[in-house]
Amino acid sequence: MAVLEVETFTLNPGVEALAFRALDEGMQEWCYLNRPGLARRTTARSDDNSYVVITLFETAEQSQPKYYTATDAVVVAWSAAITESSRKTTVYSLL
Repeated sequence: MAVLEVETFTLNPGVEALAFRALDEGMQEWCYLNRPGLARRTTARSDDNSYVVITLFETAEQSQPKYYTATDAVVVAWSAAITESSRKTTVYSLL
């Protein structure tokens, strides 16, 4: 059954939205190459400057909510921009 992985977070002080967008574009490519079963990944920002990444996977087994611990340079740079204590990830099964 397909699942949505929903991750919310804020950026570290001093990280500009445009700079993060560039990091996220690199992360987008990395995810499509390194996260099997990924069907779609979308990042959005709210008016209060919080962010959400919604990722659709074919199966629950393919979702790996701790993917951001990978040591690839693109993942490290993307994760360094995020306030770790604000990060929350939830996986939902589609109805």
